[in-house]
Amino acid sequence: MSLSTPSFVENVIPDACRWSAEGYRVALVTLVGIDGSSPRPLGSQMAVREDGRYVGLISGGCVEAALVHETLAALSDGRNRKLRYGKDSPYFDIRLPCGSGIDVLIDVGISSAILKAVLQYQQRREPVMLCVDVEAATSVQANPEQYLQLEPCHDQPDVATHISRDTLNRVYRPTTRVLAFGRGEIFRQLVNLAPAVGFEVLAVTPDAVDVQDEEKGYIPLSRPDLFDPAWCDPWTAAALLFHDHEWEGPILQHLINSDCFYVGALGSLRSQALRCEWLKESGANDQQIARIKGPIGLNIGGRTPPEIAISILAEIISRQSGHL
Repeated sequence: MSLSTPSFVENVIPDACRWSAEGYRVALVTLVGIDGSSPRPLGSQMAVREDGRYVGLISGGCVEAALVHETLAALSDGRNRKLRYGKDSPYFDIRLPCGSGIDVLIDVGISSAILKAVLQYQQRREPVMLCVDVEAATSVQANPEQYLQLEPCHDQPDVATHISRDTLNRVYRPTTRVLAFGRGEIFRQLVNLAPAVGFEVLAVTPDAVDVQDEEKGYIPLSRPDLFDPAWCDPWTAAALLFHDHEWEGPILQHLINSDCFYVGALGSLRSQALRCEWLKESGANDQQIARIKGPIGLNIGGRTPPEIAISILAEIISRQSGHL
């Protein structure tokens, strides 16, 4: 396997759309019920194409092989299936170490139009909810138009995947974006490591050497006051990674007024105090200044650039999950 190929994909929709466009039949497999605990959250998905290739993860690796087998059979039959694994399951040879039970829906009727519509919401970075009537989906003559409904939810960005009676409301949020400003090795390590945890990256730098690296997609920054508001939304975490702090001020003035859920800046406690003082003198209020986490990253004792980058990603994950 190439090191550039991810071994885990959280968002299976792009692959499902691509395979469908290539002419493959594709099934969407969704975790629709949890009895007890589960290593994967409600709504976790796999996309399985007719030749057995798949992406995504439903469990910790316990049921995926069996699910691919069942999905290929469902594709052959042209019928959706709802399966139970673990506790109270008829599949005695497939055990879940946690002792729980999970319910899984194999949807072979989902259309390429619905998959493409979900992808278009994702590309616009707008949350959307796919409502699946699980019981209707497994009826004898299941019609996707009757058991699937797509609902925008940009006016309720905090809504989570949930069950309402027999309907699973599966929310697709925009991919977490890391908006990195800076130069130097910590900046480069963050840009390199963020995709490994599934984050999208925008890397903005005044460093001409980095900008010439077209593969990484660096965005040139010729002046500190150049800022595109489109870089920010509620699913974006901003990281300022300059050692020469004169670049920070104008950028921070934009970020503390943005929708970013996280803003962090590199430097010592003294650097943080100086930047806060500068912002206050420039008219920022206490609430705006309090948004800036400095020094950036969780205190894991990291010293090297990769360790510091990992601490930054860990802090972003914690903020995103509401643990900090």
